[in-house]
Amino acid sequence: MPSKNFDTLASAWSTTNGFGGLRLLLALAVVASHAFPLGFGEENLGNSLSRGQTDVGTLAVCGFFAISGLLITRSALQLSPGRFICHRALRILPGFWFALLVTAVGIAPLVAGAEELAKDKFWNHVHGPWEYISSNWTVGINQQGISGLLGSVPFAGVFNGSLWSLAYESLCYAGVAILAAVGVLRRARWIILLLTSFSFGALIMEAVTYPLLRAPTYALDRGNLDMPILGNLFAGHLLALSFMFALGALAELYRENLPMNTPVAVGCVVLFLVSVRCGCFSVVGLPAYAYLLLWVAMRAPAALRKIGRRSDYSYGIYIYAFPIQQLFSVADFTRWGFLPYFLLSAVSALAMAVASWHLIESPALRLKKVWSATSNFTREPEPRGTAVTGAKKVGSKNAIV
Repeated sequence: MPSKNFDTLASAWSTTNGFGGLRLLLALAVVASHAFPLGFGEENLGNSLSRGQTDVGTLAVCGFFAISGLLITRSALQLSPGRFICHRALRILPGFWFALLVTAVGIAPLVAGAEELAKDKFWNHVHGPWEYISSNWTVGINQQGISGLLGSVPFAGVFNGSLWSLAYESLCYAGVAILAAVGVLRRARWIILLLTSFSFGALIMEAVTYPLLRAPTYALDRGNLDMPILGNLFAGHLLALSFMFALGALAELYRENLPMNTPVAVGCVVLFLVSVRCGCFSVVGLPAYAYLLLWVAMRAPAALRKIGRRSDYSYGIYIYAFPIQQLFSVADFTRWGFLPYFLLSAVSALAMAVASWHLIESPALRLKKVWSATSNFTREPEPRGTAVTGAKKVGSKNAIV
């Protein structure tokens, strides 16, 4: 048996892992990073330190995708494709739809009052609140503003800029569902390794076009993809996020072979820090970062392991913080400086997340059994073997199965 310091991911896995706590920290990191452009018109936190390669908000979103890649792949290995799709829809859509409604008829009217827009012009605008909901309900964000509001803030015209990543995550979910349905996840995991290698090669090709390999994590000049339902996706965003998601998926598929040891983690810390400052972050820093997230989740202290076991507020914080920060910016809460603005935004987003979880998200998740019982496509797959030994016992809600 391997020593405790040289466990594999499979042997280090515990139902009381630290993924829930990590996701909460990542959500708060997004709030902190967004506070600079939304409240003060400055660049995202950490962008200068990395010399334009990344920032705290980008790192947080990439971290979400790496964690999701592992947990979503684990879910797909446990469930039939039909049930997997049901579970993903119930986890994402009810909370997302409620956030659209709260933003359109709750937050936007407050902004309209602060910016002195007449009620009839607000409700009857060609791009008004109802159009905001109808244009965005499929997760693809096709309307960013509401009734021409938010003209008085540094980040003008956008009510919820955080929602953009949900389309990319939904596309990753769809890819996992297809790969599970055709048997790739169970019988041909090498295909995932090959696809990830192609993505890695594309990141290398991207990096060599920049001085000192300092390519931004999200390349903005590589065109876009017009996807059905999901809308317009930037190819540069998709490359980085799908790569991180694939790294998480590989970690799950090769969990018996992936070491979780301290020397590797220390090496990854060095690679991460050097690449952030010196260059080649997208090629070296992103894989190192993905490994560190998994290592921290496996080695997390007891206090961090307790977070998110019964209530997952990270999603709610992520989808509510941006419009709240915009509202507080309109109200000039920024006059007190960064820290009060950030704390007020974070606490308010957490309050909305708590309400969303208990009123919308958790009740929706309880519908999984009902939906599965009435579906004709929910026959569970045969066990994969040692690679998923104990997977059925993942009882914490942060397992998102």
